[in-house]
Order: sequence, then structure tokens, then C-alpha cells
Amino acid sequence: MNDTFVVNIIHRPEMVPEYAEKVTGQGKSEDIGRKELLTESLDIFKFQQETAHKNGLKTTIQMTYASLFNNEAVSIAREHHEKYGDEISLSLLGLPCTEFREKYKTKDFCIWMFSMEDKKAIVDDVFGKFYEIFGFYPESTGSYYMDAELINYIKDKYPSVKCAVATCWEEGPKAYHTCNNSWYTFMDGGPWAPWIPSKANTHAPAANSSEDSGIVAIPHLSRDLLACYDGNGSNFGTHPQNVLRGMIYDSKTWEFPYLYNLIDQYRHLAKYNNGYSYNMMFVGPGWLNKMGRWEAPYELLKKSYEDGMAYYGELKKKGELICMTMAEFADYYREKKTYTEPECALWKDILYGSDKQLFWYTDPFMRVCVNMDQGGAIVDLRPYAAKLEWPVGIGTDHITDASYPFLIQEKYRAGYFTHYAGEGTIRSAKISHNGEEVDLALCRTHATFSQKDKARIITLDPVEIEFSDLTI
Repeated sequence: MNDTFVVNIIHRPEMVPEYAEKVTGQGKSEDIGRKELLTESLDIFKFQQETAHKNGLKTTIQMTYASLFNNEAVSIAREHHEKYGDEISLSLLGLPCTEFREKYKTKDFCIWMFSMEDKKAIVDDVFGKFYEIFGFYPESTGSYYMDAELINYIKDKYPSVKCAVATCWEEGPKAYHTCNNSWYTFMDGGPWAPWIPSKANTHAPAANSSEDSGIVAIPHLSRDLLACYDGNGSNFGTHPQNVLRGMIYDSKTWEFPYLYNLIDQYRHLAKYNNGYSYNMMFVGPGWLNKMGRWEAPYELLKKSYEDGMAYYGELKKKGELICMTMAEFADYYREKKTYTEPECALWKDILYGSDKQLFWYTDPFMRVCVNMDQGGAIVDLRPYAAKLEWPVGIGTDHITDASYPFLIQEKYRAGYFTHYAGEGTIRSAKISHNGEEVDLALCRTHATFSQKDKARIITLDPVEIEFSDLTI
């Protein structure tokens, strides 16, 4: 095939999955060592692995701290590594277990929210246990977010690590409010596709080898670059249960073409990125709880995962997809991409079917979003050039805010003029004639993409501007 569409399938055997203890143990006192909880968690992990393998897909098995104490989980990982070529990786999610709580005297489980001293202790504990069990250190790791200080420590202490799940794209205030104010950290402002993070800031790509943190970072899920920008990112990603949570399916037929359209639009991004595009699916077992989730019965949860894997499998059979482990992808990415090569996406609305388009661009110096529904106005701008150092967690100035700061952000600082005075944060072109002024932010248009040498070019369709005595 001419274009290369790469997918990472990542599973983690959480012995105490997010959400699952509350559901499985409903009406009972908390017991994260409950046998039925551990059994169900392993059964779900086995189902996920089986579903991927029967569709010809290999996975990255991100062992959790809790799973390292479970002989069956360890045995499955070893067997699938030998039989299917799955990578045995290590996640910094899935920390909660009896051993962790007894040792650290806490119910907290978000690695990025601990103090740096505790982060180091936890990392050494988890990596040490992994080595004790498998006899080698992992080549990849990850969490929902990893700040630069944590990544630098891991790379220095465990140099085998070459890839990490490092952020959730645009899970900021919108996700916080949608989750009933229970989401843990703001994570706006990072790349939506894989990148090499700088040593100073995870969200800011490295511009050269001296800034290179030594790993390739991938986002947690491949998200809808329009729906997640306009709304809650937790409903619109390449995670079947996200789509169910957003209720983007036919309640009678249990079909969800939106998921396939989302995957296909990511495939289409090869047009803007020198023939390369990327996708990932990262699903923990808590989303497939036997008692159902997101108002969906287990049968629908199961079907959604089977159908999603089957779609990837069909693409692979047709030669339109390459399935890699995280470590394999890190090697591929470094061979394929240069530090200053930008990532681009001309994204259309696949959720509601409108004509709306956004153009996203990121490189080591900035991330910018251009909205064709507002005449090509800049609606989001993050200046990466400064590479702001932004440690996150207890003892820092940013306990819960991991976002890279914005200069322009229409959702948080208002878009086009909406109040009685002043202007919003967007930046658009204005045309004046004989004292009259027209803001092109009021002119909807469309764009086409082209590339000349290293330059990426967005060309907007012409619009008609009317003044009282002139039309142009």
C-alpha cells in the first residue's frame, strides 16, 4: 500500500479496574482483593486478547502493578508474547491493590498527582517488581498523563523505555464538567498524534536532539478533532465504550458507524502527513464490566469491542493497516519523522454531518487551530517555542493543571464578539471600506490542503463581502 496506517492495540490486565469495584461490589463494603472482582477482571482481559488475536492483531500488554502479583496474568502475558508477538509493557495505571495501599497508605492512584519524591519511589517499586517477574525492563510504559520530570527520570533510570502513553488530548475543563467535576487533571494543549516530547514539557515537541526526552509519546486514544474540541473528549475517541458513553449508536440495531468513520478519518490524515497516519485503541477491563456500563448492557459492550477489532482486522487483511506494538512503533516513528516535520489535520464533522472544518497544525514551536466556519480565524494557539517547564503534582505550582498555556482559545476566553464591549480571543481578518468594517469570522467557508516542499498550505474558498456601495 502507498500510505501507511499504523495502529497500536493496548490492553492492561487491571486487577482492580477503574469503576469496576464500585459496580461489582455494589452494596458491599469495599474490598479490592475480592475474588470475584479479580476473576472478572482477568476474564475481561482474556476476552480482549482473544478478540484481537482472532482478527490477526497483536497487542501491547501493559502490565499493571496489581497484575504483577497475579500468577495467571503473568502467565498469559508470557504465553501471548511467545505465541503472538505481543509486547510485555508496563503501565503506571492500575496501581490500586492491597499491596500498594498497604505500602503507600493511600487510595490515590494517579501517578502524575503524587509528589516527585513519591513518583520516583512508585516508579522504582513498579519497575523493580516487573524486572523481578520477567527478568528484563520494559520498552514502553504510560499513564493518562506523565509530566516531563517523570519522563526524564524514567528514561535516565530505565533507558530501555522508548515509548509512552503520555497525555489525553483536550481533556481539560470540558471533561472535568462532563464528569460531574470528578476528573482529576486538566490536560489541554498537547499533540493529537504521536510526537517526541521535549525534556522541558511533555506537551511541547522537541525541536532537536538536545531537547529530545528519549521517548516517543502517544496520546491516550485517537480522538475526534472537532467533536472533542467543541465538547467532551471522553465521548468521541477510538474506544468503543467512549462511543457508547456518548450514546452514538442505534439503540435498536446496536450499530455504530461513527466509530468506523472516525477510524477512516484518521486513515485519511495520511494525505496531510507524507503518507503516514496513526490510530490507537487502549481499553481497560473496567469498561467491559459484566453488570453493564454507561446505560449499556454487557452484551452491547462486548459487541462494540468485537466489532471494533473486526474492523481493524479487515483493514489489515486488505493491506490497509499495519499493527505494531508500542516499541515497534517508536522505532518506526523515529525512522519516519524528523524533529521539525509538522503534524497536520484538515478535519471535517463526522458526528453531525455539517460542513464545518477545522485545520490543526503542530510542530515544536506551536500548536494552532484554524476554523473555516469562522472564515479561517485562529481559534486556538499554544506557543511551544518557550518550552515552559511545567511540573505537575503535589509540591508543584500545578497540582491539577497539566495543560500547556494558550494565547488564543475561543472556548475559554470567548470567540467572536459576544459581549457588550471588547472582542473575543480569536484572531481573524477584517476588511474596511468607507468607515464600514466586516469581520471575516462571520463568513463561513471551506479549505483545501496542499504541500510545496516543506510548506503546508491551506487555501480557503472565496467568500463574498458586501458593503453599502461595494461587493467584493
